[in-house]
Amino acid sequence: MSSSNGGKKYLLIPAWIFLLTIIAFGVVRSGKLANLMDPAGFLFVVVGGFALIMISFPGAEIRRALGDAVASPGKEAGIRLSAHFWEAAGRGFWIMGVLRSILNFVVFFNSLKTRPAVSPQLINMELAEYLLAALYGILLAVICFIPCWKLRARVQNRPLAEAAEQEPMSIGHSGWRFGAALGYVLFLLLWVWTFPYSTGILMAIAPAVLLVLGGTIAMTLFIRGSGPTLSTAFAAMGLIGSLLGIIQMLFGLTEGIEGIGQFALALAFCIASCWTALLGMVLVGAPLEDRSIRMGRVATPSAFSRAAWYVFPLLVLITLMPMAFELLQPLIGVA
Repeated sequence: MSSSNGGKKYLLIPAWIFLLTIIAFGVVRSGKLANLMDPAGFLFVVVGGFALIMISFPGAEIRRALGDAVASPGKEAGIRLSAHFWEAAGRGFWIMGVLRSILNFVVFFNSLKTRPAVSPQLINMELAEYLLAALYGILLAVICFIPCWKLRARVQNRPLAEAAEQEPMSIGHSGWRFGAALGYVLFLLLWVWTFPYSTGILMAIAPAVLLVLGGTIAMTLFIRGSGPTLSTAFAAMGLIGSLLGIIQMLFGLTEGIEGIGQFALALAFCIASCWTALLGMVLVGAPLEDRSIRMGRVATPSAFSRAAWYVFPLLVLITLMPMAFELLQPLIGVA
């Protein structure tokens, strides 16, 4: 039986090669291949995603998840934990792509101080680069979701009698892990390497950071929750802060040249609200919920948490940030 299964796997290799060839042909024919290259952005997404994996999962669970993805998995509880690992990995890459997109916009906005005028063509180019990092995050997330879907399908297809015989499995320990500390250090170094620090930027983003953090803490204390509540609260406060910024930007546009200062502060408020919420989710909310799942206290991520992880970054990507680009364009002189 095993030899026949092995033969089937070998027969699938030409089919996979053919499918990958079709995909590669479609990518090449989509336009200039050089337009899709951003080594710094790709490195940011990959390193940041691996740092988030180290924060949430110990090495033993990472090795088990890798083994379950390529070999026959064992107990049902272990399969579920491996499936959650791959979902968490995809979630991290996805959010890292959006974070890098926001950073690209911050770098561009900060560079306007040294440019007397900027053409609409340059703005469109920056918008394309802004979306490129998110593309990397989506591609890596889909790659991680494939073993996640595969493992969950195996759990659903198992006979009920066999599934009932499986004992609950709780993996992990409550103490602080060296791998988690190393992940936080790696993430911090990555952020220091990419973020354009300056006194003006820090002063501009401080009100939004205080709003998101203060509102999240207040909501968490009121609901008395932990991981699921934190992720949802961060997303809610990020959405509120970004909408406040967009409203103030619109009022700034009504004042013409005199409203440029208000427009700039409101834009910084919007951007800072988005990235503070995303950073809070991936560094605090998501790791706490991952830990609850690993310890057996929670079976799966809550629907609210998944909405915060996937819907809120998507709103930032396709609605809030492109809107900021469109609002910025009339206020920039044409070269």
